[in-house]
Amino acid sequence: MATAARAGESSEASTSEATQAESRRSIPLAKIDPQFRPAVAAVLADPTIFRRMPTSVVDCRPELFTFLALNPEVMVEIWRHLGVSQVTLTRIDERTCKISDGAGTTGTIIVVEQTCEEGAQNRIVMLASGSFEGKPFQQPISAQCVLVLTSGSKEETNGRRFVAARMDAFIKLDRMSLALVAKAVHPFVGQTADRNFTDTMLFVSNLSYTAEKRPEAIEQVAIDMKNLDQPRRQGLIKAAYQCAEAGRQWELTRTRQASLETTNR
Repeated sequence: MATAARAGESSEASTSEATQAESRRSIPLAKIDPQFRPAVAAVLADPTIFRRMPTSVVDCRPELFTFLALNPEVMVEIWRHLGVSQVTLTRIDERTCKISDGAGTTGTIIVVEQTCEEGAQNRIVMLASGSFEGKPFQQPISAQCVLVLTSGSKEETNGRRFVAARMDAFIKLDRMSLALVAKAVHPFVGQTADRNFTDTMLFVSNLSYTAEKRPEAIEQVAIDMKNLDQPRRQGLIKAAYQCAEAGRQWELTRTRQASLETTNR
């Protein structure tokens, strides 16, 4: 995935048919578990709403990003620990989580295909089924969604690693009678989703920076989060100290470069 944008910048969101077709082609249906393939294909074939959220580029260690992408409940538990969110994400098995945002949205998220390679070169395809109750809808609505998280990374000229990520969402409502209402409010709801995704990426960047400078603080947070299972607690601690080591190596490289520049003057 291209990472040409600068850290902290975001590209524009898109709902175009061309972008939707491109996203659909990027999903390897043949690799998806046969038991989920028909449901995924049905959503992709006729979504009520499609949205590609802005690509976000942040300064972040790729190892930490991939760990959080594969273990989203870790980030949710950090938010709850910090008191900034009431969202709950409960893991049922290695690819299934139940989610509730405390404001009317409940559902199940299943990872139906994932390809994760070194350098945060990731594609994670999820099938989400859920319901929403609240404004602007007068009655509960149910929907199925296919979510595609795509990411990549590159090293900039200053030696820092940047991660770029985007999220595509195909949403299919259970009642076509709600389609007009959903499409009418989509620009407003979509902008909120865009901000949430961008804010999440900035949070991950800040977490990476904290881990780089104070891995022991991340370790203490991991220990304090009682709802986190031991493998993921240890995984977060390991990722934090990997960030710290990468940061030390970067500082050493910068110091050597500065010394050479001074000597050559």
